[in-house]
Amino acid sequence: MTSSRSQMIAGMLGFSAGTFPFSYLKCPIFKGTKINLWTDNWLGNSLLELLQIPLAIHNQLRAIVADIIADGALLLPAAALMGPTAPLLDSLVWLHSSNSKLTSKLALNFLKPAVVNLPWAAVIWKSCIPPAHSFILWCIMHGKIPTDENLRRRGCINVSICSFCLRTDESYEHLFLHCPFAKNIWLWLGGLLHTPFDILSFAALLGSIPQNCSSQIHDIHLAAVIHSLHGIWMARNSLRFTDQTASLHSTKVHILVAISFSGNISTGKCIVSDANILDALLVSPHNRRVSDILMVYWKAPLAPWIKLNTDGSLIGSHAACGGLFRDHRGSLLGAFVCNIGTSTVFYAEVYAFLLALEYAAQNGWRNVWLESDSTIALLVFKNRSLVLVLLHNGWHNVCNQGIQIISSHVFREGNCCAYFLANMGHTTQGNVWLSVLPQTIQTDFFLDRSGFPRSRLP
Repeated sequence: MTSSRSQMIAGMLGFSAGTFPFSYLKCPIFKGTKINLWTDNWLGNSLLELLQIPLAIHNQLRAIVADIIADGALLLPAAALMGPTAPLLDSLVWLHSSNSKLTSKLALNFLKPAVVNLPWAAVIWKSCIPPAHSFILWCIMHGKIPTDENLRRRGCINVSICSFCLRTDESYEHLFLHCPFAKNIWLWLGGLLHTPFDILSFAALLGSIPQNCSSQIHDIHLAAVIHSLHGIWMARNSLRFTDQTASLHSTKVHILVAISFSGNISTGKCIVSDANILDALLVSPHNRRVSDILMVYWKAPLAPWIKLNTDGSLIGSHAACGGLFRDHRGSLLGAFVCNIGTSTVFYAEVYAFLLALEYAAQNGWRNVWLESDSTIALLVFKNRSLVLVLLHNGWHNVCNQGIQIISSHVFREGNCCAYFLANMGHTTQGNVWLSVLPQTIQTDFFLDRSGFPRSRLP
C-alpha cells in the first residue's frame, strides 16, 4: 500500500499511520483501475516484496492492475487469483476478516490475541457429574493439583514419597496414572466398561473415552474417568491427613457408587447393546422413544432439475470438500473431490458450493437444487456478505452464470455420499472430477437411489 493511501485511510479512521496495522489491509481485484500493480498488496503481499525488486526503480513502477486484465482474466501465467467476469468496483478489505470489514473485535484480537481453547475444557463439565469432582480433573490438566511435586515448585520444602506404593517421589502423573494403586483401578475400570484405558498421559486417558457410542454410555465413561481421579485423590488425602486407611476395595466401591449415580441422572440415551454395561453398573437404561427417531431420505428432484449434494471436511486444520450431481432418476451425472489445504470448515463448505456451481455452469446445468448438511454455510445464499473475502470474485462469477439455484438443508444421514467424498478429498491433489463413484460409496449411492430410509437418533 502506498504511503499516500496509508495516510488517507489513517485520517479517515482516526489512527496514526505509524501505529495502525496497515499490513492487514488487502485489495481484491475487481476492475483494477485503482489498484497499483506493484505497490498494493492485492496478492496478499505487494509484487515489490514478492519479486524483491530493487528500491532504485520503485518510483518507475506505475502500472495498475487493470492493465493486465482482459475479458475478466488476468494476463499473468502464475497468478493464483480469480478475477470477476462482470465489472465490480475496487475496494479495500481487511485481510483477516471473513466479511472484509474491520470491527472492534478484530482490532482487539490483533492487540490482544485470544486464548487458545482447550478441547477438554468444555467436555469435563456435565450436569450428571458433581462439579467438585470435575474440578479435580481441571486442576490436574492445568498442573495445579497440590501434589508434593507442585508444592516444591511453589517453594514449599517437603520430603516427598507416594502415599500408596512408598517407592518414589509423588508427582501427579505417578499418583494418578503410574502408581500400582492407580493402575489397578484403571485396569478394573477398563474391564467393567469393556474399554481399555490408555494411561500414558492424561490426554490419552481422555482420548480413550469412546466417541461412537450412545450418549448415556459416553456420559458414563466420562464420569468413570472423573470419579476415578477424584477417588484416587481422596484416598491419598485420607492416608496423608487422617487416621483412616483407604483400601483399594473401598476406593473402588466409592467410584462405582459415583458412576452409578451419574449414569442414572444422565440425560443421554442408550441402545439395546448397552444393556450389559448398564446392568453391571446398576444404571437404569434411558431408552429412546420411537417418536424421537427421525427417518431421513434422499429425495430425487423433478426434471429438469439437477440435485447437488456437497459437504466439507476438516481434519485438524486441513480442509477438503466433495459433492455429486444426480438427475431426476437418481443417476450419477458426475462427482468431484478437492483438497483445499489449511483452512476452516466454513471455508470448505462454501468453497464446495462455489466449485460445484462452476462445474454446473461448465456442463450447462442451469437448474440446480443444492443440498448441504451445514445450516450456517447455506446462509450465504440469503446473505452474500457472509461469503469469505477470498471467495468474493468466484462467488460473483457463479452468480452471473444464469444458474437457478434452490438451496435446502439435509441431515448428515441423507448426505452420506457427499460426506464420504469430502473425506476422500484429503487424499487427493487439487480438484478431481469423477465420472464413476469409488467402490466404497456405491452402496450408499444405491440406498439413496432406492429411497432407503436412514435413522437419525437424537
